[in-house]
Amino acid sequence: MKTYSEALDIVLNSATSGSAEEVDFMESVGRVLAKDVISDINMPPFNKSAMDGYACRRADLEQALDVLETIAAGAHPSKKIGAGQCSRIMTGAPVPQGADCVIKVEETEQLENGKVRFTGTSTKPNIAILGEDIKQGDVVEGDVILKESL
Repeated sequence: MKTYSEALDIVLNSATSGSAEEVDFMESVGRVLAKDVISDINMPPFNKSAMDGYACRRADLEQALDVLETIAAGAHPSKKIGAGQCSRIMTGAPVPQGADCVIKVEETEQLENGKVRFTGTSTKPNIAILGEDIKQGDVVEGDVILKESL
């Protein structure tokens, strides 16, 4: 068995450097980037729902909520959430202004008057925040994101 130092020497002495060439994206598997990739956008590009449910204000979870609209993935909210209000929202859809959480559809009860009630005991925000995965200007390397400040 080789020691760590011997194995490291073998690897370092076997490494070669090639010249850069431009290839089609579909032919890039197994290749190494010749230069950094800098993100020109934030990911996610807006606050988005992490699940199907209702976008609302956490302060209103103790009461029945008026459903203002349904926001499908790919659509944009047309109404702002106020006191006692919510919007039905699908995974990936932009969270409407005024909402600070998305309650799971499984933790709600439909009421006869077109309202919805939260049946859970507590909830996480369930919102993917603008830029939480990648910020504009970050250096992106596969699964590793290096901040410019590093």
